[in-house]
Amino acid sequence: MLFYKEEQLSLALIDYNNDQLISIIGSKRPILDHLKMVFANLQTKGKRLTFIDPFSGSSAVSRLARSMNMLVKASDIESFAYIINYVYLTLNESSLDSLFHSYGGIDAFYAYLNYHGLFAAKTSEGINRPYLSRYYAPQDDENIKLGKERLYFTTQNARFFDAVREEIESLWLENRISGVEKVIALSSLLYQVSLRANTSGTFTSYHKNFNNLRARIKEVSQLIVPTLATDKLLAGEVYQQDALSFVTSHSSDICYLDPPSSVVQYGNSYHLLNSVAKWDYYEPSSELDENGLLVDKGGIRKDWKQSSSSFCSLKDADKAFIQLFGAIDARYIVLTYPTNGIVTAERIVELLKSRHHPIQIIPVYKKNQGGIQSKKQNIEQIFITGQKEVKYFLFEEALERLPLLKRIDSISSAIFKKPSDCSLFKFTASVLMDLPLDNESLYLVAIEQLENRVNELESLVCEDSLAATTLLIEALNEQNLLSEAKARVEKKIVTVLRSESDEVKKRELLNLLKESNIRGWVKKSVESFTKGIL
Repeated sequence: MLFYKEEQLSLALIDYNNDQLISIIGSKRPILDHLKMVFANLQTKGKRLTFIDPFSGSSAVSRLARSMNMLVKASDIESFAYIINYVYLTLNESSLDSLFHSYGGIDAFYAYLNYHGLFAAKTSEGINRPYLSRYYAPQDDENIKLGKERLYFTTQNARFFDAVREEIESLWLENRISGVEKVIALSSLLYQVSLRANTSGTFTSYHKNFNNLRARIKEVSQLIVPTLATDKLLAGEVYQQDALSFVTSHSSDICYLDPPSSVVQYGNSYHLLNSVAKWDYYEPSSELDENGLLVDKGGIRKDWKQSSSSFCSLKDADKAFIQLFGAIDARYIVLTYPTNGIVTAERIVELLKSRHHPIQIIPVYKKNQGGIQSKKQNIEQIFITGQKEVKYFLFEEALERLPLLKRIDSISSAIFKKPSDCSLFKFTASVLMDLPLDNESLYLVAIEQLENRVNELESLVCEDSLAATTLLIEALNEQNLLSEAKARVEKKIVTVLRSESDEVKKRELLNLLKESNIRGWVKKSVESFTKGIL
């Protein structure tokens, strides 16, 4: 078994597959490496597969499929999920080039929203109709009226969200931003609302105070420009439908299923994200009981039942599986479901056998993401069924390969010091790894050979933003650089700028770029970025 120590590189570049992922119940983020191996074994060389995801949630698995060069069609019934899926599954890096022009580019626009939100957070001014700051946060963090105020957010963050959401809506209604520009900004705001929430994962309850909590809850929010998929990846399609309706109207090569597995309903658990998405000013009850305390402590929307799922019902889950399996038209089904789910593994196999076979089951030990770790074994089951049996690695060998694959993913967005051997990995301008990766080579090459190549690549990662930008500028100046490669190098320069958190280094990077006399698209992007930080 191979093991490695995860280390934080000094230049932490944002990755499309993990950018601004909202943590939701049953997240598959911990087992994405396993799913990647499964999907890779289902791929046919030279053929682009169609991948449908009727329970897409935060889009983690659909992003993975898209990054593997599949045509992704995803759906989720919740409004907040639809917005996130639209941005990360249908747009590409180049989508941002033609947006927010009247504001000087997306970086300048985000800076405008951040300043607007920060002003409201600090002064309470600039908000026409307080919403989150009125119903879901205390009026004063230092003098909380326990039991009489909801504590989902700190006072400042609630004001920030109100001001920014209100401004986005006004700009859209006044036709000063387009619908696409609106959902891009909303996706970043939804992530911040989730990140800064004073909760343990869902919005059904909140902690009693803001003391001794993670810094993320107290820190004032800041919108961050999303990292979108490379232009080489095909734009996906997104829908807001229930799962049964969606699979009934879409055939596919791979149908990935991740249905709810407990009695917890998503519309109930993430009502505030839906309120921010809809911005319909749903007013929770402010009624107090005989002790002067809130009767409706959670302030949960009453209309959450409109998106309730039968898969969360002890009575109806079995029937829901029968209907879903009967409606699927796909070469392969990949289903993830925990051992402690409402429906047993034996029953799932029994239901699948009637129409889909043969069936393989892979058990995966799943680590919880944050929170209190359960003492019980947390095992996720991956059911695979299709027209023919999947040629899957022996599970022991697959486990040995996983750490290497994870290391590859962690450096796939890095800038390299011109690797000499490009036999297993291809590069753009000798500094950027080509994506998507050649999965067949990665999964078939000997583990020892793969490990040697990964070790070599890790030694060539440029970890300093100034040095990395210098390499990118040198690559831009190469006479024989094709236009597609040039565009990719230019976009990476902007990514390095956005990823640098040190203000002094940011200005050093800008000076370096100005001295290099860059032109064209990258010059305009740097000008936009300059407006955003000065």
